Amino acid sequence: ADPGAISAFLRSDQFELAGYKGARLTFRSWDGQLRQPVLLADARSLVSVSPPPGRFLHQFSELDTLGIDKPETKCRMG
Repeated sequence: ADPGAISAFLRSDQFELAGYKGARLTFRSWDGQLRQPVLLADARSLVSVSPPPGRFLHQFSELDTLGIDKPETKCRMG
């Protein structure tokens, strides 16, 4: 298998992971970061999920509302 083709596929819109119920996990094409929700929990239960579903709008992924986004950084990989 071609490593370049695999890398391109992992960063494409065609790839997603079923990591959490209801959350589509993907890699950002521009920096390779895995986008995933932040789970807040105590010893016995899940307390909250960030970002809250439907609370923030983003042109690509609701998960991009966490942290620094593409227009705000100079980081570019591959």
